[in-house]
Amino acid sequence: MKYMLDTNICIYAIKGGNTHLDQRLDECETGDLVMSAITLGELEAGFAKSTNPGAARQQAAVVFDAVTVVPFDEAAARAFGQVQSEAPARRGAYDRQIAAHAISLGLTVVTNNEQDFDGISRLAIDNWTRPASDQTRPAPGT
Repeated sequence: MKYMLDTNICIYAIKGGNTHLDQRLDECETGDLVMSAITLGELEAGFAKSTNPGAARQQAAVVFDAVTVVPFDEAAARAFGQVQSEAPARRGAYDRQIAAHAISLGLTVVTNNEQDFDGISRLAIDNWTRPASDQTRPAPGT
C-alpha cells in the first residue's frame, strides 16, 4: 500500500477524462491503492442519492476493482484523536478521518482538495489531477 484515494479522486476516476489522473492510476501496481472505509461510505451515500444507484455503482466498478477498501481500525481512531486536536474545526470530519486513517497506515492521500488537509501534521498529499511536476506535497517536517 502506498496511496489512499480521497473521495473526490475516486469520483474523478469514476467519471474519467482527467489525463493526468488516468496516467498516474495506470502507473500504479496491484496493491498500491487503497480507499478508506470512510471514503466508501461517502461514495455509497452519493450512489444512494443518484437517480439510478445501480448504474452509478456499476460505473464505479472499474475503480473498486483496482482499489482495496481498508477498515477504519483502532490505530486510525487513535490518529483521528490527534488530528482532531490539531486541525481547524472548519475542516469536515470525513476529511479528518481519512487523513488520520492514512497517517495510521503511513500512506499518502491523493486528493484534488488539498486545502481540506492543510495543517495536518505528518500527512503527505499528492494531487494527481495536475501535471506530474506539480503533484506532491510531503508531510510537514519531512
